[in-house]
Amino acid sequence: MNKFYQGTISCKAILEAGKRKAGPLYVDPNKRTKDFSYIIHLAKKAGVAVLQTPREKLDELTGSKTHGGMALEAEDLVIPSIETIGKKSGAVFYIEGLEDPYNLGSVCRTIYAAGANLLILPPRDWSNAYDTILKASAGAFEKLDIAYASEEQCVDYLRKHHIPLLCAHRKDAVPLATYDFPSTCCIAIGGAMRGLSKKILKHADENIYIQYGRDYRNALDTASSAAVFAFTKRNKEIEHEHQSR
Repeated sequence: MNKFYQGTISCKAILEAGKRKAGPLYVDPNKRTKDFSYIIHLAKKAGVAVLQTPREKLDELTGSKTHGGMALEAEDLVIPSIETIGKKSGAVFYIEGLEDPYNLGSVCRTIYAAGANLLILPPRDWSNAYDTILKASAGAFEKLDIAYASEEQCVDYLRKHHIPLLCAHRKDAVPLATYDFPSTCCIAIGGAMRGLSKKILKHADENIYIQYGRDYRNALDTASSAAVFAFTKRNKEIEHEHQSR
């Protein structure tokens, strides 16, 4: 089933990623920016029809006045099961406890920017919120490889491909600041209230905790924790790259 995705961020991400069939692209003939020109170029390059569409018609098509003069018709994004995904190198993330599409978008935006190659999520239908997630992630939700997996499927995938499981958990843990990450690993982060499930924790190869700057006995929210872990790993990679030159 096709949906309308509105605004330059969503339209650009869908066309750049090329993961699903899309078109036509509807554009306000009275609005032109560098972003508009680039997205129109992407559409034409991909064989997607570009239709000059008055703003009133865009309002009607999208059911909104916040489209910014652009909308793209596209198929639903299909998020596959982890069983269909081959081995990924580099940073893989398993995230539990996400309930809000804006938070999911923030996680995608952060870990994609930090170089993550796969996000594993517990099975859930996010399809009604795809447009919101796309915007909140600045398009990263479309570009990042994402797969659904139960706890058992996640563990099986990691064991099959010999990917270490590193859990953000304080019990019997080592500090993040001094931890030397394997080049390929899965970082598991739970929700701020409940943390990670026991099924995931019992398979951890290492527990890692974030050292705070003061005595503060509260967990960070999921998106913040993901940012700390993702960029700590990336910064350590950069340090190693400089040292090896």
